[in-house]
Amino acid sequence: MENMMVINCTNITEINNDNYQLLRNAVSKERRIRADRFQFINDSKRSVCAELLLQYNLFQVVGRLVEMNVVYNEFGKPFMNHMDEFSYNLSHSGKWVVIAYGSSEVGIDIEEIQSGKEDIADKFFTEEEKSFIHAATGRERTKRFTQIWTLKESYIKYLGTGLSTRLNSFSVNALDGVVTNQNGETQKGLRLKSYLFDTDYYLSVCSTEEVITINEIKLDGLLQFINRSKRKRNEQIK
Repeated sequence: MENMMVINCTNITEINNDNYQLLRNAVSKERRIRADRFQFINDSKRSVCAELLLQYNLFQVVGRLVEMNVVYNEFGKPFMNHMDEFSYNLSHSGKWVVIAYGSSEVGIDIEEIQSGKEDIADKFFTEEEKSFIHAATGRERTKRFTQIWTLKESYIKYLGTGLSTRLNSFSVNALDGVVTNQNGETQKGLRLKSYLFDTDYYLSVCSTEEVITINEIKLDGLLQFINRSKRKRNEQIK
C-alpha cells in the first residue's frame, strides 16, 4: 500500500428504497440484522454503507475479494485481523458515511455543523480550545466548535482508547494541526487535518501520514462494486 491515507465518502441521500435493498443484500448477515433494528431508515442506510465502504476499500487495496474478519480492541476500536498493513476507521453524520484507511493507524470523525452544542466546550474542552471557539460569534463560533470537536474525536479514535481518554487531557490546535498534552508537549509525528466538507460538515482525520486523498464514492460506484463482487464469487465457485 502506498504511504498515504485515503478517505472515501458516500452520500446516503442518493439511496432510494429499491437501491437500499440491493446494498443491504450485499452485506453480511450480522450487518443486515443490525441495520434492520434501527427505527429510522437513514440509520439503516448509514450502517449498511459503512460495511460496504469497508468491503470496497479492501478490494481496492488487496485487488481481490477477501473475507472480512473484524475484531475489536478492549475499548471497541475495530481492526482487520491478520492484516497488519491495513488500518481503517469509520464515521458518519447526517447524510455522509466516511472511512479512512492506510498502512498506519488512523482516526476520523465527521459531524454536521449544528448550533446549540457549544456548551459542551465549557465543560469538557481545554482553555486554549475554549478561547479559540469563543473568539468567534454566531455561525462562526458553531463552526469552530464543530471543528475542534471532530479534531478531538479523530485523535481519540486514532488512539483507540474511547472514553478512557478525557477530552480535557489534551488540546488540539485547528490552525497548526498538532496535539499537545497537559504539560504542553507536542505529540511528535502526529498530524491533525480538518476540512470544511460539503458546506455544512467538518471532517477531521488524525494519522502519521502527510498525504491524504479524499474521494466521493457514489451510489453507481457501490452498485458496480457489488456486481463485480458477484461475478468474482461465481468465478470462484466454478
